[in-house]
Amino acid sequence: MEYILENVWTTDRNPKQKHVYVKDNVVRYVSERPLRMKCFTVNSAGFDVIPGYVFRDFSLNGMDDVSLKDHCEQLVRMGCTSVVTALSLTYPKEFEQRISETRTKLNALPFDYAIGVELPMNRISPALIRTCQKAKIPFINAMVEQEEDLDTVIWEWVRNVNFPYTVPIIADWSQIPLHEKRLMQLKEKWARICKEKSIVTIDDFPNHDQHRLNKHQLQCLGLYPKKGSWVTGCDVDYLVYERNVSVDGEERVEYDKGKNPVIVVQNGNIIKVKDDIRLKQGNGKEMRIIRPGIFRVMSNDLL
Repeated sequence: MEYILENVWTTDRNPKQKHVYVKDNVVRYVSERPLRMKCFTVNSAGFDVIPGYVFRDFSLNGMDDVSLKDHCEQLVRMGCTSVVTALSLTYPKEFEQRISETRTKLNALPFDYAIGVELPMNRISPALIRTCQKAKIPFINAMVEQEEDLDTVIWEWVRNVNFPYTVPIIADWSQIPLHEKRLMQLKEKWARICKEKSIVTIDDFPNHDQHRLNKHQLQCLGLYPKKGSWVTGCDVDYLVYERNVSVDGEERVEYDKGKNPVIVVQNGNIIKVKDDIRLKQGNGKEMRIIRPGIFRVMSNDLL
């Protein structure tokens, strides 16, 4: 099937309207000018069409089948078309068993997903980095449990093996109960370590589930532009909102975050229409990352 989506919106800081040509559930061509092709045209008058959301949700692997189904429906209602999740490790040697179990569990998901690793920061080692590179793991969520954790890793060794598949190491501060001022000092220390030791990280990565990832975060993970964009070759994931757009002084389009999309399309398939959820378990696939951060230095004007 082929069709044209007219006047869709990007989700940049300064959103633009695009015209998108879709064929065989892949975006084949994107233009700022109206497209004139002999195919079906979708007129978006009265609606706002934007790329689908990618959510952070690390809770999926611990759910039973019934809870997982209900949870997926909840995510779709909020506009989720893909998720970033993680398998939890206590020790790196558990990886092979845990990744196999996690992939088997997540095969039932109705939308696409990417799998990272979550473990205590003091367990990070060059061997773990090599394991993640081999398995194409796009990030490590490193839980900081004590103030001394930042100094327990030999970061020079980690840096030396973390190339060319550079796995971002994300500091997770949710497990350390500290006063806000002291926590800020630790975050500044982590920033200095990353700069001095050339450690790739994602400073603003969310620490809580059901949080939508922005373009910068998707770039760092290597999911952009496959997800969350209108770019030739990207997946046909998009949301349709009833018209409710306001433009502030910076010319930024703001969508009403209190409203859910009326239509959700994932990989070209309609999975939500108003309150009707149409999920097919197992329709999702694992997104294998070619290289994390491969497009993060590109101009925001690409979209």
